[in-house]
Amino acid sequence: MSRFRLAALLTALAVAPACGHGDTASTTSPSDALERAEVEWASWEPRSFERAEQEQRIILINVVATWCHWCHVMEEETYADPEVAALLAEHFVTIRVDSDARPDVAERYREWGWPATAFLTPDAQPVLALRGFKNPQAFATLLRELVADRDAGTLAQRMPPVPEPRAVEGELGPVLASATTQLDGFYQEDLGGWGQTQKYPFPSPVEHALLRARVHGLPQWSERATLTLRNEEKIIDPVWGGMYQYSVAGDWDHPHYEKITAIQAGAIETYAQLARASGDGHWLEPARAVAGYMRGMMRDPEGGFLTSQDADLRREGQPTVLGESYYGRDDQGRRALGMPRIDDNVYADLNGLMIRAMVELYAATGDPEDLAAATEAAEHLLATHRARGGGFVHVADDDRQGLLYLRDQAAMGWGMVALYRATGQRRWLEEAQRVAELMRAELEDAEGGGFYAHTVDPGAVGVFAQRRKPVEENGLAARFLIELHRYLDGDGRRSTPYGTAAERALAAVGHPDTVHEEGRIIGRLVLGLEAVLMPTVDVTVVGRDDEPGTAALHRAALHLYEPRAVVERSLPGERYPDIGKPAVYLCTDTACSSPITDPATLPGRAEEFLAESLPPR
Repeated sequence: MSRFRLAALLTALAVAPACGHGDTASTTSPSDALERAEVEWASWEPRSFERAEQEQRIILINVVATWCHWCHVMEEETYADPEVAALLAEHFVTIRVDSDARPDVAERYREWGWPATAFLTPDAQPVLALRGFKNPQAFATLLRELVADRDAGTLAQRMPPVPEPRAVEGELGPVLASATTQLDGFYQEDLGGWGQTQKYPFPSPVEHALLRARVHGLPQWSERATLTLRNEEKIIDPVWGGMYQYSVAGDWDHPHYEKITAIQAGAIETYAQLARASGDGHWLEPARAVAGYMRGMMRDPEGGFLTSQDADLRREGQPTVLGESYYGRDDQGRRALGMPRIDDNVYADLNGLMIRAMVELYAATGDPEDLAAATEAAEHLLATHRARGGGFVHVADDDRQGLLYLRDQAAMGWGMVALYRATGQRRWLEEAQRVAELMRAELEDAEGGGFYAHTVDPGAVGVFAQRRKPVEENGLAARFLIELHRYLDGDGRRSTPYGTAAERALAAVGHPDTVHEEGRIIGRLVLGLEAVLMPTVDVTVVGRDDEPGTAALHRAALHLYEPRAVVERSLPGERYPDIGKPAVYLCTDTACSSPITDPATLPGRAEEFLAESLPPR
C-alpha cells in the first residue's frame, strides 16, 4: 500500500502523527490519565494466531520502535484507556512487534511509519492498517465498528490489496531513467533534501546525486548534494554528535530527536563521499562528529554497533523530559537528568551498514581507527551472528535455524566487500561470497528472479505466508552482488553468477508501476541500477605488503572519488609486470594506464586517463 493512497485508506480515523520516514509529527507531552488500564500483548508466534482463529478474535498487530516518541504516547494514552483495553481484551488478539527486531514485519508495514496498527481477520487476512498515533476516543469507536463487522460476518479488507511486484521485460536502462525522474520529483530546490513536509536525511539520493555529477557529468547534482548535506548539519547533535532522525515543519530547524543507527551510517558515508568528491576537508567534520558518537556511545564492549537512542528521557515515576528540552542542554545538564534509553541490541543489518560507512570514512581520512572500528564490528558479527550456510542471523541470540532476512545478508555482504577493498585481505571477499551463496540458495526466486525478504517461515499463516520481494532490499542486494561480481571477474572476462542475479533482482521489482508505489523510497534501487549499468574502472595496486610505498598507493587509490572503481591489491607479476617498485594501474574495458608510482600524482593522472577513456555518458 503506497503512501499516495493513504488518504483513501483512513476512512475511520484521521491521519495522525507517526515516527519514521513518512510522518508529520510534532512534539507534545503525553497527558496523565486519571485511570489507566493495561493491554496484554502476545508475542509473534504460531499460538497467538491459532488462538485468534480458534476463538474468532480479530488480530491487532502493533508495530513499534523502542525509540519512537509516538509509540510511547499511544501506549500511555490510548492503550491505557479503560474502554480501549476492555474492547481489546474481549474481542482481539493483540500482538506487539519491535520493528528493529523483525525486519520482515517492519518491511511489510513501514509504509505506515511507527506506530503502525494493522487489523486482520481471525485467519490473518488484512482488513485495515493505520498510521501513527490515534487518540483513545477515535480508536475505541473504530474497535467497536470492527467488532460489529465481525459479528455481522462482514469483516473484510477496507484497503486496496498490495500489488505484487511486476517484473521488467527488456533492458534496465529505461527503468533507471524512469526511477531517476521519479526520485527527482521529490527534490526540494530551496532547502535540499527529498521531501518537503518533513525533512529526512535520506543518504541514497545524496549518494546518487554525487554519482551523477561524476559519472554523468551533471555538476548541478553535486551542488544539490552539497546544499542538502550543508542543511543536514543542522540536525547533528552539537554536544554528543550523532544525527537526529529528521526535522519537522518543512525545514531543517526543528529536529525530532531520535538517533537511529541507520541514519548515522548514512550520514557518515555521504559526508565522507562529499569530502572525497569535493576535496573540501570541512565535510570530514560532520562525518567525524557522527562517527565519534557511534564509537563513544553506541558500541558494545566487543565492537558491535547498537541500535538507537530515544528522543525523550523516560524515568519510572517521573515526568517525561521531551527531546527538545533534554537535547537543548549541555553535557552536564543532560547527564544530571539521566540518559535516554539506548537499545543495546546488535542487529546484523545495521552493523553491515555501519561497517560500510566506517570504511568510507577511512577512505576519506586514512585514519586507522576508522578502519579498526569497521573490522572489529565485522569480527564480532562473524563470531556471534553467523548462521547456517554462511549467512547471518539478525540478532545473536536468534535460533540459528530460524528465519534469515535478506536485509541482513545484503548489508553484511556489502560490508565485507568494503573491507576487502580497504584491506586487500582475501578473507573478506571469501566471507562475502559465502553470504552471496546463501542468498542465492535460500532467498532467490529461481524462476522469476529477485530475492524474498526472508527464508520460508513454516509457522506463518494467512497473508504472512506469502513471501514478498521488497524493492529497496532488492536494490541493496543488487549493489552487493554486482560489486562482488566485479571483484571476482578478473579483467572482466570471467563469468560469475552474481552479476546475473543482480540484474534479475532489479528486473523483478523494477516495473514502473511497482516503483511508483514506493514514492521517494527508491534510492537503493536507483543506485543498484546505476551499479549494474555503469562500466567498471579497475584500480589495481601492485606491490608487496612489506614495501611502504604499497600502503601509501593503496590509501591514495581508496581516497579517489570514483563510483565506478574496483580497488584491489596484486603482487608484482600476477596481473601486471614487476617494475621494481609499487605502482597503480587503472583499466577500463578498452584501455589501461601506464604505471603510476607517486601517490601525490595519482588523482591528476587518474582524472586525465578517465577523461579520455570514460567520458561522461
